[in-house]
Amino acid sequence: MKLLLSFTLLISAMIANAFDTGETVNTKKTGEHKPAERIIALSPHAVEMLFAIGAGDRIVGTVEYADYPEAALKIPRIGNYTGIQLEQVVAMEPDLIVAWKSGNKITDLKKLESLGFNMFYTQPKNIPQIGKDIQRLGELTGLQNKAHEVTQALNQSYQAIKNKYKDTAKVDVFYQLWHDPLRTVGPGSWIQTMITDCNGNNVFNDTNSDYPAVSMESVLVKNPQVIIIPHHSGEVGAKRGIWKQWSMVEAVKHNRLFTLSGDILHRFAPRAVEGLSQLCEAIDSAR
Repeated sequence: MKLLLSFTLLISAMIANAFDTGETVNTKKTGEHKPAERIIALSPHAVEMLFAIGAGDRIVGTVEYADYPEAALKIPRIGNYTGIQLEQVVAMEPDLIVAWKSGNKITDLKKLESLGFNMFYTQPKNIPQIGKDIQRLGELTGLQNKAHEVTQALNQSYQAIKNKYKDTAKVDVFYQLWHDPLRTVGPGSWIQTMITDCNGNNVFNDTNSDYPAVSMESVLVKNPQVIIIPHHSGEVGAKRGIWKQWSMVEAVKHNRLFTLSGDILHRFAPRAVEGLSQLCEAIDSAR
């Protein structure tokens, strides 16, 4: 059950292409509002962004699985991927709600909008858009200077990584999103952009789905040079174990199966650039 729940959260965390980031509802233009002091953050990545700019102590409520930084564990929980406790939200009297359309129930979000709450939607599709959302959060909280500092550092790290690998040889990559059923990432996914940033070739970038289920036979035909396995607690053994019998695959033959932190890779937060660096290093091992 725990693994199934983790997979469900993982899929919702990565469906970024369906919505635009940076949308605001009921909020006034910059300079016409008071900095937000009571914030509800309805996603783990929103919590990380707010802590990064120094607004973590203003968060009065959040959702389950908002576990970074450690101080986030002390924030009261008012919902999860199945829904938001609207009565608690109202009782907390937030002056800003940072929401996530692909990770929160649309009916809940529409209700909050109708109640007149100031809403900011964060839905980055790539690492540079994380910086844009951080800057907007800086405006909404009056912490523009810190937000600019964080964004500048993020963008510099991101460009350095891209520049390091842009002229390297392409490497065929299979990203094992899930093992039962076997599932990967397609052309419209968050991870696809990261593989591309590493100058890797996602072997399933020609599918019609962002997160397609695939057969083992199709993976064998693709013969990836590197296999990436994102992990959450307790999953690694089962995910790696399926490859033992397939020593003819380049990645298996040369022991290029890499388990990387799914929390870092799949979360739209400043730490994503750390995940990108680790992903690129793993892909680079095949060059």
